[in-house]
Amino acid sequence: MNTISPLAFVSPEAKIGEGVTIHPFAYIDKNVVIGNNCTIMPYASILNGTRMGDGNQVYQNSVLGATPQDFSYHGGDTILEIGNNNVFRENVLIARSSIKDGKTIIGNDNFIMEGVHICHDCKIDNFCVIGINSIIAGNCIIDSHVIFSSQVSMFQDTHVGCWSMIQGGCRFKKDIPPYIITTTNPTRYYGVNVKLLNHYNVSEEVIGHIAHAYELIFHARVSTTDALHRVEEEVPMSEEIENIINFIRESKKGIIS
Repeated sequence: MNTISPLAFVSPEAKIGEGVTIHPFAYIDKNVVIGNNCTIMPYASILNGTRMGDGNQVYQNSVLGATPQDFSYHGGDTILEIGNNNVFRENVLIARSSIKDGKTIIGNDNFIMEGVHICHDCKIDNFCVIGINSIIAGNCIIDSHVIFSSQVSMFQDTHVGCWSMIQGGCRFKKDIPPYIITTTNPTRYYGVNVKLLNHYNVSEEVIGHIAHAYELIFHARVSTTDALHRVEEEVPMSEEIENIINFIRESKKGIIS
């Protein structure tokens, strides 16, 4: 059974699952899908083109599926796709895609803190924490288990690799590879994200190999290409080391220093 306040607006064209609670003054637009057991708090807005899975919580004044703030967008129905068990705290704004057949995608089990702005065509994987008042520009990619501290600014078309932590106030225009911690501006490599890797039972041996790889990449004073060749020659191969090599080789923006 759903609990929908008579003071909320729910379009008759919206599709609402079971066990959904919609509080007073929430706004649910047409062409919206809300899965089972979601909670929509007062004054939250779920706009045209939003597809939401199960168990999501949307707090006061958040806007999901906002019209893209992109001059290349010329109208039309586009998509914001949200998975399961995400939390969107107060005043979060997430734009849908700016291109036909495109999607902004939020995965599963993410915690999006107060005041976060996520622009069009971003893709955020699973188990991420995006800190207070962070801004993620258009066409960005954030892999799984990433943590942003507060007031991080991620510039357009950049990519953050899995298991990384971006410290508060960082502003970056280049890609951030997996398993690391960054320091503030100019945003630089600070070290391996040992605490998080330990929490998820990555072995000390593998963590040591990751640290060795990044010592070669960031401190060997050779080109990135040569550094990666040395990683392949000197560091025992594992899934994590392969992820680092592939991420850096596939980077279009280049990585932070």
